Amino acid sequence: MSRTVIPQPDGGLGAEAIQLQLQRMLGSSSFKRSGRISRFLQFTVEQTLSGRADELKESIIAIEVYDRPTDFNPKIDPIVRNEARRLRARLTSYYGTEGRTDEIVIEIAIGSYAPAFRR
Repeated sequence: MSRTVIPQPDGGLGAEAIQLQLQRMLGSSSFKRSGRISRFLQFTVEQTLSGRADELKESIIAIEVYDRPTDFNPKIDPIVRNEARRLRARLTSYYGTEGRTDEIVIEIAIGSYAPAFRR
């Protein structure tokens, strides 16, 4: 009998440990003064941990994080793509400096808005 493996939203690391990592990051000098980037990171992590990573689309992020109207058109307003690029750079910088000894890594792959979690 074959067994179906259902991926865990937290990558098997535990939602509580990921939430603690997120709070550590948001309080760091890399993120502390970056309100919009921090909101983006927090929203995507919380959605993923809630099992809604598949709902992390450009339009949802624009509405929920950047207060865009419900008729948001990503072809006209590239805010989410631009901010995602900035967030990826900020994550790289954070883990290269003050987060280099953190046990949990939060990353967002190019082409996705859903974070992945690893040790």
